[in-house]
Amino acid sequence: MTPEVGVPLASTVKVMVPVDARDPVEPPASLVEMLGPHQVFVLGYYEVPDQSTTDQLREQFGGEAEEAVAEVAESFREAGAAAEYTVVFTHDRGDTIENVAAEENADAVLTEGFVDGGFERVLVPIRGDRNLENIVAFVEKLVRESDAEATFLHVSETEDDASEGELIVRGAADRLEDVGVDAERVHWRQVRGSTPDAILDVADEFDLLVVGETEPSLKERIFGQVTGELRDRTDRSMLVVRN
Repeated sequence: MTPEVGVPLASTVKVMVPVDARDPVEPPASLVEMLGPHQVFVLGYYEVPDQSTTDQLREQFGGEAEEAVAEVAESFREAGAAAEYTVVFTHDRGDTIENVAAEENADAVLTEGFVDGGFERVLVPIRGDRNLENIVAFVEKLVRESDAEATFLHVSETEDDASEGELIVRGAADRLEDVGVDAERVHWRQVRGSTPDAILDVADEFDLLVVGETEPSLKERIFGQVTGELRDRTDRSMLVVRN
């Protein structure tokens, strides 16, 4: 679909928002507001039972699914976002999310989660240097175009981990301040413990988690390993930054 162009794209991120095309829920106003300055790609996925074919259900429900997902995309356009959408009938939601995210070159993928009020406090857990540049660059653009505060978090298990981790989170915070984000909106934090338990201990203090992908496939990053466990054990929304 042709996007409605909002702000200059060089200063934006592209976020893919998967929605259930069978019954898409209107996105929360706070999410629309946060992503309004950016690019949004709404993926309407329609899960097809094994005993049916995708063509059968597309023929039967394609029209109403397309209309419903288009309305979700329009809500982002009305907030100023450059928004596109597609509807995919699929037997495997995870594969579809992974494939479309790659095709659309999305910077991050939103997971479903609880939204209470606005996205005012963003938690960014960082584990070593994997995908670090992408994560920091993504958070920089996301926070710069909003009033949100960002806290970079490192979980360490040993003293050596703590020393290295402090350098990483301090450097990430400095990066945001260097590009003009108010220092009062940028924080760093360290905790001792094991991942993801230590992250979950502080997650409820925040409105949104931004995490990086570290596994071989986006499907595994969203539905398995640390990111998947976080998704399963917290009701907060998460943005998974692609590598």
